[in-house]
Amino acid sequence: MNKKVILIFILTIISLIILTLFSFGPLSIRRNAAGINPLSLKPIQTAERSNVSIASSLYRNRDVRENYYSIQLPQSWHVSAGKKAGSYAVIFSSGNGTIALIDVPDNSTLELFILSQQEPQLKKTVLGYRRIDYRKLSIQGNEAYQLTYQSSKNKKIYETLKTYIAGSDQAIVMTFTVKQSSFNETTSLLNSVLQNFRWENK
Repeated sequence: MNKKVILIFILTIISLIILTLFSFGPLSIRRNAAGINPLSLKPIQTAERSNVSIASSLYRNRDVRENYYSIQLPQSWHVSAGKKAGSYAVIFSSGNGTIALIDVPDNSTLELFILSQQEPQLKKTVLGYRRIDYRKLSIQGNEAYQLTYQSSKNKKIYETLKTYIAGSDQAIVMTFTVKQSSFNETTSLLNSVLQNFRWENK
């Protein structure tokens, strides 16, 4: 093997290692964080959407071009950046949740994607998974689907409200998990949060 061939081989291996680190390793976190716009985490005090009866703040997410959105969240919730650009993580008194952009394959519909890929994955990964409800919704004129399911952790039962809202590019998925004992009293608040979601560049 001559020196030129060896050099090309070494460069190819190095390129593959770097690509792997950026796609799956610790560098992927930096890549995702690089797309998070600091302005997306600054709440705007607002009363413009009156169907939330408690003090709330408006968040305008500007992380991913063509997928700008706004969401009004209670001021008592702790809101932070999610794992990827275009997402939030929330903690509230009775539970926690995430708001995140999600890609739906071009050869699928949102509903088919949920039923053929998302729910089967939940059945494999969520301990004690049991579907409670599934329904089609309309949120601010957008096609939406809501999956409610039960899970268990540390001998405690939880209920999760997982809502998918179609967009012109990506979809949004909002996931809120609450202790079973608090779920019914929290549902109306969670639904009011969902109804205040808006795509801003449709």
